[in-house]
Amino acid sequence: MTTSSALAQRLTALLGLTRPPVAVSFDAPASERTSPVTPQPAGCCFWAPAQQQRLDTVAADHANCSVGSYTHGLIPLHQAAAGADTAALVDSSWVTEEDLVGAAALPFRPASITYQPLADADDPDVVLAQLSPAALMTLMGAVPDLTLARKPQCVIVPLAAAGQVAVSPGCAVSRTRTGLPDDDLTCAIPGRDLESIVERLEASTASDRAVSEFALADIANNFATA
Repeated sequence: MTTSSALAQRLTALLGLTRPPVAVSFDAPASERTSPVTPQPAGCCFWAPAQQQRLDTVAADHANCSVGSYTHGLIPLHQAAAGADTAALVDSSWVTEEDLVGAAALPFRPASITYQPLADADDPDVVLAQLSPAALMTLMGAVPDLTLARKPQCVIVPLAAAGQVAVSPGCAVSRTRTGLPDDDLTCAIPGRDLESIVERLEASTASDRAVSEFALADIANNFATA
């Protein structure tokens, strides 16, 4: 089996990533856990710092975002719905109660959630990557049936844990909290499928190069200015 470090390098090159991909692991062995982290406004706020270092989180570290705590299996739906922050989202018409009921969520409660650079991970459950529009084009060539996730952005984690490649354009809450650049999207890849998806990316990028070379030659041969 290819190492996570090698897969991280290949994924980065194939998608032209400008930031390291992140591994998400549920219930990592206690002996491997690091010291407690500083709680953040939401679980998605751990994604960017985890590009550089390992972060071992527990439910309390996610507690400032009721919806994110629910999507990550850390609290039940009725508890998330009772949160003051959830009430603000519903009262503003940003989401409806039906949206919350239909949101993807982990079907189990993890005791811990670890975020770290993919290159340092062993058998991650989910892999996160920040994509440019061109990278999304490339990914769609390899995974044409990928899921475009609706808000909130954090649903891509349980979707990928369930086996779907999911892409989010972001959501207003997450973009504000994380400072995600306007021209970036986020994708989540099932960890168990990462190697096969990388192999499919290698095939699809070869096809992209072939048609790009054809298009360049066509322009040069038939549309060159005098």
